Amino acid sequence: MLASIVLLSLVVIAALSSFFRNMADREFAWANEALASIDWADDFMKKATLWLAMFGASLATYYSKHIGIDVFSHIAKPKVRAAMKGLTGVFAGVTCFFFARVVLAAVLAKAVRMPGEWGVVDPETFETIHLCVASSDLLANADVARPGFFCGVRSFLDSLGLPVNTPTRAMDLLVPAMFLIIAARFTAKGIGSFLRIPSGGIPDHELEGAEKHAVVDEDEVEKQQAMDEVAEEVAEAADAAEAEVADAKAKKKPAKKKGKS
Repeated sequence: MLASIVLLSLVVIAALSSFFRNMADREFAWANEALASIDWADDFMKKATLWLAMFGASLATYYSKHIGIDVFSHIAKPKVRAAMKGLTGVFAGVTCFFFARVVLAAVLAKAVRMPGEWGVVDPETFETIHLCVASSDLLANADVARPGFFCGVRSFLDSLGLPVNTPTRAMDLLVPAMFLIIAARFTAKGIGSFLRIPSGGIPDHELEGAEKHAVVDEDEVEKQQAMDEVAEEVAEAADAAEAEVADAKAKKKPAKKKGKS
């Protein structure tokens, strides 16, 4: 659902941005004003594209449709297969967790930087104060408005120990969050595979493409061959019976008398 909303927003904003740019090229003043009001559109579209990629990766993990090299799991026994999938799942989960930490550290290192447009200078201390924490007098003197919605988001993230100063950096936080979700899913699947070992492991029919790699049951093959032979015999008997009936009808027909010359 969330991915659909992001995709729809991406399409709408891209269409509006393209429309306003075309109108601005035709020297419509209102188009320039509209472009100025959505100057954040380019950054949003870049982030939204990345979001969709992360959403897709998360869904692929959930449905076990991610890329995996599982040649050995197709030839292993069910219990060994469960152990292998458990190890790979936990290892992938730990790897994604460290990816999340690295990306989060990189995002927070950039998030503490405050561009000039997001701050006002205090005339007494000559310090730059963020728009969200500056006093109303400072904002009025600088003739700028406080971004209420972002300030609420910034306050919430700050309470979680995630200080950000711009909406762009706030949107970047979705990437480590999705890595954490993927890590949790991999780990849960790995633990689930381990828990299936006592009950017999993972059977062949649960594998991806199991119909191509299924173990042949000789008894079933013999039964199927016997059924095919019986079906052929019945068909041959039916054909022979039809032929006998046709011959009997042909013999019962009276011969036509020849006319006198």
